[in-house]
Order: sequence, then structure tokens, then C-alpha cells
Amino acid sequence: MASTAFKWRAFVSISLTITFLVMTLSGIMLFVSPPGRVANWSGWTILGLSKHGWEDQHLVFAIAFIVLSIFHLFVLNWKAFFNYLKSKASKGLSHPAELFASLVLFVLFAGGTLWHLPPLEQIIALGERVSNSWEYKSGGPPVPHAEAMPLDELGTLPQVGASAETMIEKLRNAGLKVQSTNQTLQEIAVDNGMEVKKLYGIIMEGKPSGGRLPGSGWGRKTLSEAAETIGVTPLALQQALKRQGIEASPEEAIRDIATSNGIEPSELVDRIGRIAEKR
Repeated sequence: MASTAFKWRAFVSISLTITFLVMTLSGIMLFVSPPGRVANWSGWTILGLSKHGWEDQHLVFAIAFIVLSIFHLFVLNWKAFFNYLKSKASKGLSHPAELFASLVLFVLFAGGTLWHLPPLEQIIALGERVSNSWEYKSGGPPVPHAEAMPLDELGTLPQVGASAETMIEKLRNAGLKVQSTNQTLQEIAVDNGMEVKKLYGIIMEGKPSGGRLPGSGWGRKTLSEAAETIGVTPLALQQALKRQGIEASPEEAIRDIATSNGIEPSELVDRIGRIAEKR
């Protein structure tokens, strides 16, 4: 007859496996997730969880993994662990080359991440490109974390240019519940069960969409001319685009920059417009 006694070793081993798998999954989800400002603005979710939800899962299961590892090492296997340490202290290291290689690998990973050395630099850049790509698929806020602004503060933004009372009237005419001008877009969105981005769309109905630069002939402008038009230095615009994975030189035309980076000129102009908005 099989024993019904609770097996702590089996419990800890299975739990460690589960926590490791969840940490791996949540790590992947956070790697591909949009920046927080875009995730909050667009109501981004994947597999039913928001970015904040995945962050919570990753944190909780990381803590669980640490606690289970400590329990596994110092409670279930403390005799074997301390006997091992005692043996190594008396006999010396039997695998010095392997220990040295492990330490070198640790230093390479830590230093390479800190100083953005290849190939870790390429991995970090890939994550940034994937993350930033969400902003141009779903659109981002007029300014970072606009969802946390009260309506009376939001109305002072040049992109909005409307009184809080006007915004409330538009939202109420759309059948939404709004209590006061002190409410944020996020609070109103939660109360009405809808995305912040859709609320903003109602407020901005009839106005030009954000990110679009006025005028024509942008494809023929050089990066330097585009920078002058939006009021930044060519280097600042070049660096801002580089953070989005777009390589460009100051004298290169917008049309050519878009082609060499595999995007449409209109999308590049839209990105430049969003950079101008966030100055």
C-alpha cells in the first residue's frame, strides 16, 4: 500500500518547477510588452493580463522561487550542503577551472548588460524595438502618463486645448459617467469599463490626430531640416529615433531613412511628430 505521508521533497521540487515556468513565461511577456505609458493608455493585455498584472505575477513567483530554494537548500538538504562545504574546505576545490569559468561568465553577463556590450547590446535593443513597436501600432498618449492627469490639467495640454467642462460635456453626451474635473482619465475609464485611449478619442473628436505634422514635402526633408522644423537639434532627433531602432544620418532624406529601415515614410513622419509632442 502506498504511503500517504506528505512528501516535502516532492512538494518543493514540483513547486520549484512550476515557479520557474511561470517566471519564464512572465519574463517573456514583459520582454515583449509595450512601455508602461502605452500599456496603460491602450488597455494592453496578453493572455488575459495587463502589463501590471504580469509584473505582479513575475514578482510574486520570483519571491516564491527564492523562498522555496532556501527551504530546499537549508531545510531539506542542510546536512548534505554543510557536509559538502566542510569537505571542500578540507580538501580544496576539485574543479577550479569550472569555478573560474562560471565566475568569468557571470562577470561577462553583468558587465555586458551594464555597458551594453555585444551580443547583450543586441538583445537589449531587440527588446526595446519590440516594446516601442506597440506605440506605433496602437498609438500612445499625448504626453507620458496622461491617463493619470485630472481633466482640468489634461485640458491645459497644447494637444488638447479644451476646458475640463467641455471634455466632461463630450463624455456625458457619449453616455459616460463623469463626476468631476478632478477625475483622471484612468478613473473615468475604470468607472465606465472602457480603454483610456477610447475616452481620449471622444474628447479629441473633430480635432487633428496626434503625431501628424502639418505641411507637405516631408519625404524630401533631411533629418536636419525635420529637426529644425520641430525645434530640436539634429543629434537629439537622431538619438530619439535610434532608441526606436531607426538608424539615420543628419543629411539623409526622410524618405530614404524610412526605406532603409523598412517602414513607410508616413509612419516615420508620425514618429517624428510624436517625438515633437514629447519635448
